[in-house]
Amino acid sequence: MATYADERSVIDIDAHILEPVGWLRGYATADVADRIPELASDDPEFARYLAEAERDHRRRCTDAAFHDEAERDYMKMSRKGWMSFGGWDTNERRRALDLLGFHRQLVFPTGSFAQVLQTPREFRASAIEAMNRGLLDFCSDPRLLATAYVPFEFGPAIAIDFVDTAVSAGASGLMVDSIPSVHQRSFTHPDFEPVWERIQESGVAVFLHVGADQNYRPVPKAFFDNGRDMAHFRSDAPGDPLSFMGIGYPAELFLASLVYDGVMEKFPRLRFGVTELGATWLPSFLRFIDTGHRSFRNIQDLSHLSMRPSDYLRRQVVVSPFAGEDVGWVMEQAGADMVAFSSDYPHHEGTDDPIRRFEASMTELDPDARSAFYDGNARRLLAL
Repeated sequence: MATYADERSVIDIDAHILEPVGWLRGYATADVADRIPELASDDPEFARYLAEAERDHRRRCTDAAFHDEAERDYMKMSRKGWMSFGGWDTNERRRALDLLGFHRQLVFPTGSFAQVLQTPREFRASAIEAMNRGLLDFCSDPRLLATAYVPFEFGPAIAIDFVDTAVSAGASGLMVDSIPSVHQRSFTHPDFEPVWERIQESGVAVFLHVGADQNYRPVPKAFFDNGRDMAHFRSDAPGDPLSFMGIGYPAELFLASLVYDGVMEKFPRLRFGVTELGATWLPSFLRFIDTGHRSFRNIQDLSHLSMRPSDYLRRQVVVSPFAGEDVGWVMEQAGADMVAFSSDYPHHEGTDDPIRRFEASMTELDPDARSAFYDGNARRLLAL
């Protein structure tokens, strides 16, 4: 059977579950469920859309012709988001993977992560546990690889507990915030060294993802007081071009701190994936982090670094671009080993044909580089 991937061997390092109303609360313990804000509880328009999506799903389950139509249209933009085929139904997702032809697909949360961040702090750790359980349950097909969120804001001991629980349950990726919570020290503080050591021992990769930044926004609000209508559309990604310009900045800060403060030096087997944060910034970042080192090494003690800062990134980091970025140029500038395919399925940002959009900019890449993009870099990152 012909698949979307065609003859390519593809590992997708950024895909999603689109959680329905009640999903997160359903995985929470009884004493915590009511403390978790329900999806769309403060947004009537969004709530109507979610109700329509659930009706659409029920019809797919009972109307064979309608199900077949949804299956045929699974990559169309009208079938993205909560209207998607396989957004939260594992059986549908299995069929979607058959059609996509991807060998593996790494799955992140969508709406439930926002619910977790909105949960009162005293109940948030339990809400995170519920989200992680739900992701693992959804990823019952071996081709689906679950991520688990590891919060640093409650201190190193609790972070280690989350790592151990996720690894023992079979999680394939550990999602962390890219910007520290106001309740914690830097990720690079010596207090967190036992966490990084435990993650390194586990062999599971760490992932940064858009939205996992404790609501940090690099663009001050005053920039939007511009006399123009710059309404934000509903998405965990930037909803306007100005915000898009800073989308990779939290990842740059996170990675630079781990390099300069010696975490990557001390834990050389840590692996980091940067997902849905763009990739066009990567070549300049590799140059700029080395410039920072040259500029400050005679002012601050950076003698603990045994390599150029960019060499740590080349050794330990893989970035996934948005469909439509000039991935060929990024790989030519940054090297073929640092960039990996992602579909963002079934989010709208993934578009209706990400492979075609990537291919349009990869005409000058040799077969080895293309293979690294679609398969090899993700395989190394995920230790498959």
